[in-house]
Amino acid sequence: MRLVVLGGSGSSTPELADALAAWPGGLDRRPPLEVVLVGRSREKLELVAREFRFRAGTDGPPLSTIVSTDRAGALDGADVILNQVRVGGLDARVFDETFPWEFDLPGEETMGPGGFANAIRTVPAQAGTWDDVMTRCPDALVINLTNPAGIVQQAAEAGWPGLHIVSACDAPVTFARAISERLGRPYGQVLRRCIGMNHCGWYVPEDPSELPLLAGLVAGMDPGIVEAHEALPAPYVRYYVDPDRQLEAQRGRESRAQQLKAIDAALLGAYAAGPSAERHKRGAAWYALVVVPLIDGWLHGSDEPMVLGVRNDGRLPEAPDSTMIEICHRLTPGRLEPLQPPERPALPALMLAQHGVYEQLTAAAFAGSGSAEAQLRAMLANPMVRGWKQATGLLAAIEEWSPRG
Repeated sequence: MRLVVLGGSGSSTPELADALAAWPGGLDRRPPLEVVLVGRSREKLELVAREFRFRAGTDGPPLSTIVSTDRAGALDGADVILNQVRVGGLDARVFDETFPWEFDLPGEETMGPGGFANAIRTVPAQAGTWDDVMTRCPDALVINLTNPAGIVQQAAEAGWPGLHIVSACDAPVTFARAISERLGRPYGQVLRRCIGMNHCGWYVPEDPSELPLLAGLVAGMDPGIVEAHEALPAPYVRYYVDPDRQLEAQRGRESRAQQLKAIDAALLGAYAAGPSAERHKRGAAWYALVVVPLIDGWLHGSDEPMVLGVRNDGRLPEAPDSTMIEICHRLTPGRLEPLQPPERPALPALMLAQHGVYEQLTAAAFAGSGSAEAQLRAMLANPMVRGWKQATGLLAAIEEWSPRG
C-alpha cells in the first residue's frame, strides 16, 4: 500500500508512525507499506522522516519511508492519501484565533469568523491537490484532516466529482468515550447517538433521564445548556451556544496556536538531536483514534462503527444536501456505509440547519469566484456573527491581514 501524507513535514507526523507500529488488531493485519511524506522543505522533511523511521520500528510487514517535495509525482499510484496540510502555517492560525476579539467574538480555527478566514486560505490552495489526485491516482481513498474539514471536503466533492474523500476527526471518539464512561454504556451504542457536522456535533440521548447525568461533562459550558437543548453539545459547540464565556476565557491569554508554535519548535529541536527512547509528542490523538483504524477498516472491515464526514443527501432534512455531516458508518472492505442518524431535538436541529447553510455558502464562495458578495453572504450566515456591521468589519480585517498572511 502506498500511503501519501500531504503536509508530511508537520511535527506531529512521527505520531502516525507510532499508530502504524501499534496497528489495531495486530501487525499481521497491516499490509506492507510505502509511506511518502510530502512537503515544501526537504530539510524539514528529512528531519521528520528520520524520527518517523525510528518510531515505525522494524516489526511486522515491511514499511519504508521516503520524502518528496514533488506532490504530483508522490501521488503516482497512491492507494491512500492523508491530507493534513495547514495553509499559512501556525502564524495564520494565530490570526484566526485572535482577530475576532476585536469584534467581541471568540477565535477558533474551524468555528466562527476564524474558521471562515481559514477557509479563505485553504479551499483555493487545495485545488491543485485535487487536480493531481484525479490525474495521478483517481481511485485513491483521501482521508482529510485539513480544517475547516467540512468546508474543505464539500468544496472538493463539488469541484472534482468522483474524488473519493472522507473527513475524519478524533473529537467524536473522545466525546463518545467520555459519555460512555459517565453513563456506563457501551461505546459503540453511545457513538450511534452522535450526530452533527465537523466540530458542531451533539449526543442525542435515548431517554431524557440521561440529561442530568451529562450536565457538566463538557468544560467551559453552562450545565443548564444540556437540558435546554435536550441533548449534549460536543465541546466545540460551546463557541456557538456560549460565545461570551469563551471570549472571556481567551482574552489576556496565549492562543492555542501560540502554544503550538512553542511545542512545534521544541519537537523539531528534539528530532534534530536524533532519535531516542523518549517519544516526544504533541498529542496528535487522531492518528491512533481515527486514521489508522479507518485504513484498517477499509482493508478488513470493522466490528465498531466510526463517525466520518459524508455528504448529507437528505439524511438531515434541516440541512442542505451538499453539506458534509458527521454520522456513524459501518466499515466493510472497500466500503464505508453511512448508518441512519438519530432524530434531533428542535434546538440542535436549528443550529445544524444554520451551520449547514453557512458551510454550503462558504464552500461555494471559495470553490468559485470568491466574490465579495459571496463572501459577505457566507459571513452573514455564520452562527456566531451578529449582523451586517460586524460581518463587514470581520471581512475587512481578514482582507487587511491576508496579504501579509
